[in-house]
Amino acid sequence: MSPNCASVSDLPLPSHLRVRAGKFVLRGALTLLLGCLVSGVSDALAADSVATESRMPYRHVIPLRDHNGDMITLPPAFDEQGKPQEPRGSPFSTAQTCGRCHDYPSISQGWHFNAATTNVPAGRPGEPWILTDPATRTQIPLSYRGWKGTFRPTDVGMSDYDFLVQFARHFPGGGVGEPPKDRIDTNDVRMRRMQITGALEIDCLICHNKHGHYDHEARYKAVTAENFKWAPTIASELGAYGASRPAKAFADAWRPPRPAPTNLPPVKYERHRFDAANHVLIDVTRKPSPNTCYYCHTSESNLGDSRWHSDGDVHIRAGMSCVDCHRNGIDHQVVRGYEGETKDRPVSPEAIALRTKLILRDDPSISEADARTLAETRLNAEVGKVETLSCSGCHYGSSDGLSAGRLGAPRPHHVGFPPIHFEKLACTACHSGPIPGNAAEIVHTSLAHKLGLPAPLRGANTAPAIVQPVFLRDANGKIAPHKMVWPSYWGTLSNGVVAPLLPEVVAKAVGDKLPSQAPADVERDPYNTKPLTNEQIRDILTALGAGRTNGEPVFLASGKLHRLANNEVTSETHAAAEPYAWPLGHDVRPASQSVGGVKGCADCHSGDSPIYFGTVTARGPVDPKDAVSKTHLEFRGDDETVVSTFAFTFKFRPMLKVVTFGCALILLGVIVGRAFVALSGARSSLGRHSK
Repeated sequence: MSPNCASVSDLPLPSHLRVRAGKFVLRGALTLLLGCLVSGVSDALAADSVATESRMPYRHVIPLRDHNGDMITLPPAFDEQGKPQEPRGSPFSTAQTCGRCHDYPSISQGWHFNAATTNVPAGRPGEPWILTDPATRTQIPLSYRGWKGTFRPTDVGMSDYDFLVQFARHFPGGGVGEPPKDRIDTNDVRMRRMQITGALEIDCLICHNKHGHYDHEARYKAVTAENFKWAPTIASELGAYGASRPAKAFADAWRPPRPAPTNLPPVKYERHRFDAANHVLIDVTRKPSPNTCYYCHTSESNLGDSRWHSDGDVHIRAGMSCVDCHRNGIDHQVVRGYEGETKDRPVSPEAIALRTKLILRDDPSISEADARTLAETRLNAEVGKVETLSCSGCHYGSSDGLSAGRLGAPRPHHVGFPPIHFEKLACTACHSGPIPGNAAEIVHTSLAHKLGLPAPLRGANTAPAIVQPVFLRDANGKIAPHKMVWPSYWGTLSNGVVAPLLPEVVAKAVGDKLPSQAPADVERDPYNTKPLTNEQIRDILTALGAGRTNGEPVFLASGKLHRLANNEVTSETHAAAEPYAWPLGHDVRPASQSVGGVKGCADCHSGDSPIYFGTVTARGPVDPKDAVSKTHLEFRGDDETVVSTFAFTFKFRPMLKVVTFGCALILLGVIVGRAFVALSGARSSLGRHSK
C-alpha cells in the first residue's frame, strides 16, 4: 500500500465498522480480480457460440454485460470511508449477455421478430396489431407482413418508433425495435429519439424465464415511458430505473443538432442477485410453460368468469405444452402448425452458413461449395418435418406416411365419416374454438385488448370488436374457423382509395365535435363504447372536410363506408370496409365435443346449422341496425339453394335408413328363399338319381 493511502485501520470508524469495511474492501479487490479473469474467459468464448448439447438445462450463473459489451460490476456496499454505496450500473444488454453463447443474429431471424424483414414470406394470415382509440372510434388492423386487409404502420403515418410505443407491451423486441445505429435517420423526428431511449433488444427472458421472476407490467410501464434499453433489466427484477425522469423526458428536452445527452440514468440493481464474482443466476428454461405463452396468446370468448365455461385445450389438459408442437431451433422460426406451412419456410442464408461451418469442421476434405450444397439439402429435409407438427401430420403422419403418432397422438377413427369431409374441412372446423352457435360471439385477445395487464373489466363492446368463429375457406380451400375484425376509422377518399387518418390527426381537426363522456359515465363505461349517431358522424365529417382539398372525408365502420350527401350521412359497401379474418387453432376440443360429434350429422346438415346459417354481424361504433350482417355461407360465397336442399334431404335420412334396411332384409329373404328352393331341388334330383 502506498504511504499516502490510509489503511482501513486508520479510518475514523468504530472497530466493528472498520472490520466490516475491511471485509468489503477485500471482497471488492477479489471481485475485481475475478471479474477480470471471467471477462477474459468470456471474451475468449465470444468469438463463437457455445452449447452444452445436453438435455439438462445449463445453470446460468453468468456475468451481465451492458450495451457496450462491458461486464457490469457493482461497487462495493461501502466505500473506503465506510459510507454505503448504491449498487448502480448500466442496464444489461440481452444481445451482449445472451449473445456471448447463443447466436443472437440467428435468433433475430425468428418469427416473433422478423415481421419487418422484407425478404421473409408472410405465411398464412395471422392476428394483426390493431391500432385502437376509443375517443375517435378507431380500430385499424396493422401488420408489417402485408397481409391483405391490413395496413403497414407507415401506410397510416406511424413510424417504427410510434409502433413500439403503442405495441411493445406485447412485442418481445428485436426487428423494428433494434434498427442498426447507422440506419437511424436523424432527420426523422421520432426515430432519432432512439439515440437516447436506446434500442428495444430481444428480451429473451420474456419466454425463457423459468420461475416467474419477470414482471410484464413493469416492462409495459418501462416501454410506455420509452425506457427501451432499461426495460429488460427492470422487467426481470434485477433492478429499478435510477431516476425520476423517464427517457421520454430526456428525449423531449433534447433539441438537435445538439449532441444527444449521455448522462442517462443508471439502474439501481438488487445487490442480493449478484455473487462475489458479480455473476447473476438467471434461471432459464429451454421449454417455456403454457402460462408464458398465454401472456401474448390468450384468446377469451367467455367474457366474465371463463372458469365456468371453458375446459381449456385438450392438449394442455393432457400434460403437453405449447412448444411441444410450436417448436423452433436456434433460428427461432417457430412452427405455426398449419397444413402447407413447409412452403412458407425457406431455409435462411444464416442457417445455411451455420450448418456449412459445422460440416467443414467435421469433414475438412469437402469443399466449401459442396458443404454449402449439403447443408442446404439437409436443412430442407429437416424443414419437411414441420409437416408432421400440424394436426393431420401429428395424428395421421406426413405425406410419406411416416411420423404418425408423434407425442403419443392417437390415430383418429372417424367411424362412418365420409372421406369427402377431409377434402372439404380443416381439422379445426370440427375441433377448434368455441362450439358454434346461431351467431358469432365476441372474443378478446392479448394483443388487441392488453390481456395480462391490469385494467377495468373489459366488456362485449370494448374496442376492438373481434368475433369468432366465422367459418371461411382457408388457403387450401378447406372450411376452417376464423376470427374476424372490421376496420373502423376516419379517412379521405380519393380515386376510390381510402387513406386512414391517425386518431391524433382527427382529434386535432374536429376539436369538440368528438363526443366526450360525461364524468359520471366514465366509471360505468371506461372504454367509451357508446355508438356514434348519424348526427355526430355528420358533424365530424363536416369538420374534417373544412378547408380540405386532398380527398373526401369518410368514415368506415361496421362493414360500411359513411359519407356526406346533401349534408346527410349515407352508407354504402366498399372494399376498404371489408373485414380482416385470420384462422384460429385453439382451444382444441375432444371428439365428444366436436362439431359432428355432439349431434352427429345434424351439426352441419340441417336447416339451421350454425356452420352454414349462423349470422355474423359486423361490430363497430355505429348503431347495430346499420351494420352489415351475413351468414357464414354468404361470407364463403356458397350457394344457399344447394346447401338448403342438401340439408333438407337429411330430414328423410331416418326414413331412408328404414327403407334401405327394409329393402335389404327383403332382398336377403328372397335370396335365402331362392337358395332353399335351389337346395331342395338339388336334393330331389340327387334322390331320383340314387334310385
